Amino acid sequence: MVDLGFAMTLKPEAAIRYFRSKGIKIAFDTRQMQDRAHATSFVVSGMLKQDVLTDVHGALAKALEDGQTAAWFKDNLIPQLTRRGWMGSGLKADADGVLEGRKLMPYRLDTIFRTNMQSAYMAGRYEKMRANVKARPYWQYVAVMDRRTRPAHAALNGRIFRWDDPIWDTLFPPNGYNCRCRVVALSQAEVDRHPVGVESSADLQVTIEQPYGNTTRPVTALKDPATGRLFTPDTGFHLNPGRDSLANLSQQLLRKGATAPPRLAALAVDEAMRSPVVRADFTRSLSSWVQNVAQDASLSGDARYAGALTPAVLDALKTPPASAVIALTADTVQAAGDLTPDWLRLPALLAAPDVVLQDGDGTLIYVIHQSNLPRMVRVMLSGDNPAITQSAPLTAQALKALQKLPVITGAGRN
Repeated sequence: MVDLGFAMTLKPEAAIRYFRSKGIKIAFDTRQMQDRAHATSFVVSGMLKQDVLTDVHGALAKALEDGQTAAWFKDNLIPQLTRRGWMGSGLKADADGVLEGRKLMPYRLDTIFRTNMQSAYMAGRYEKMRANVKARPYWQYVAVMDRRTRPAHAALNGRIFRWDDPIWDTLFPPNGYNCRCRVVALSQAEVDRHPVGVESSADLQVTIEQPYGNTTRPVTALKDPATGRLFTPDTGFHLNPGRDSLANLSQQLLRKGATAPPRLAALAVDEAMRSPVVRADFTRSLSSWVQNVAQDASLSGDARYAGALTPAVLDALKTPPASAVIALTADTVQAAGDLTPDWLRLPALLAAPDVVLQDGDGTLIYVIHQSNLPRMVRVMLSGDNPAITQSAPLTAQALKALQKLPVITGAGRN
């Protein structure tokens, strides 16, 4: 298990970075939040007041940075929450008599503290293990194996899967509130000495319907080949917190950049996207969102940031826009109809195009033609943020028409 008493004396930069990346999300019931939101944003069940969320968020961040204990966390937070009228039981009504959410009991602070600390430290551990997969490509699930260990978690103890087995997208700890499980990385020599060896989840993953609020939804479960029993994480814990931490950090960076001076935002995003790991995580997250909104008409009002104008593009524009951050709306994705592969690789094109052109109406056209997927993206510069209006494969006919346009950066095909 992760010894939080010992771990709190350390300053794991990856864990702090993950925790700081968590946005504040208001929710009455954690079950009503998507798993991705639980892994990448800070959710405290039953708390609706943003000022209270901010108090808890700040106290947890300070505990991580200063190496404090759960007792310190409660001792410093309880007086502040009491002053705000949030300690106790029952519901709190605002001035208009509207019920705002359940008050906190001290024991719930323990759950909040341990769940978020465990998620933060496991996210940091995930990043470290990912960076060392050449030497230790096998990951082993480890449960504490005491009287408090859930039977389902105990059944996973000692199981080994390759680091890139899709099972880790679902079962990387924590797998529920107060889960103390962890994952260790093993070398080939260590695996050779293991009595069972490496498994594959290819034939062990099944889709089941799990209760979700007042309804159900499909989730991935792992079937134990020996007993036939199914294991699935608790509601809200179906996604690896570490896998999405970099993608969430990128969105946080872009959100801040949307209101920052354009050149500062362009420089910050350009630097971040130069990291292959950051770009890959961000691309995976954005492409997942694109696929979701393409299939769900109810998400038509949603939006994401897909990247930013590069410093070179900003310097070349006669009239720079008010913001450098490039938005992508669900409406634009849904209007495209059937998604072509280029829609799933937007960040790479925006970060490193072969050439950027400008149409007569000022629209920027990003082009990649020297790849196995020639493609183009149109970015409109009017409005609060530059916005993607089209993504499409680059045909020979389209390339010929684009060669007539002025080049902003890069060089067109001769």
